[in-house]
Amino acid sequence: MSQALHLDLELPGDLARFKLPAGVNERLTALLDKQDAGEELTAQERREAEGLVDLADTLTYLGLKAKAQTS
Repeated sequence: MSQALHLDLELPGDLARFKLPAGVNERLTALLDKQDAGEELTAQERREAEGLVDLADTLTYLGLKAKAQTS
């Protein structure tokens, strides 16, 4: 059963620039490239890729919210 949760957070002014660190982004790219090449990811690699995608999505969402608040 899913539940809705509403949080009000104070976002730092530079949150719109937040992104995955270069090394983390490179790892995610390597995992996705491996998958795109038709190689099967291990269960651990799949969990890692899913977690990194979730993190990237969250940072993107927060960055968009921060931009919207300053507009």
